[in-house]
Amino acid sequence: MKELETFYNTYYAQVFAFSLTLTRNRADAEDLASETFYRAISHADKFRGTCKMSVWLCAIAKNLFLDECRRRKRRQPSAPQPGLSAEERESAGEILAFAEALPDPFRTVFLMRTVGDAEYADIAQLFAKSESWARVTFHRARMKIAEKIRRQEDDV
Repeated sequence: MKELETFYNTYYAQVFAFSLTLTRNRADAEDLASETFYRAISHADKFRGTCKMSVWLCAIAKNLFLDECRRRKRRQPSAPQPGLSAEERESAGEILAFAEALPDPFRTVFLMRTVGDAEYADIAQLFAKSESWARVTFHRARMKIAEKIRRQEDDV
């Protein structure tokens, strides 16, 4: 029991912060972090030790979040950010919607980097790839989103 408490105390702040960047809502982030720890403890035998524990926990949180987004078939509305106009918030929402429509690994890498503020090294570890691969995949995801935006503007 003490080991679980130590595990939780060691990683909770990082998992909660990551969950908050995904959900942009404190209550939802708490729920997501709790579910992440439940899943991690329930499936501890699946941790291979090929990445940092924090990376594995954040990957679980990301997958739970994306599963919920898919279930709802719409992106959860993000909280208005101070200093952004309504048009800028709408553009950010469109970018996230385009990102969620990307195939994996582009979607995951883009969301982890932009929403989750993950480092390229952590993304590379998660996919068992090189840091260069993570950078190139992120760049390609950005180019795919930019192309979708250009096509949408041309249609208008």
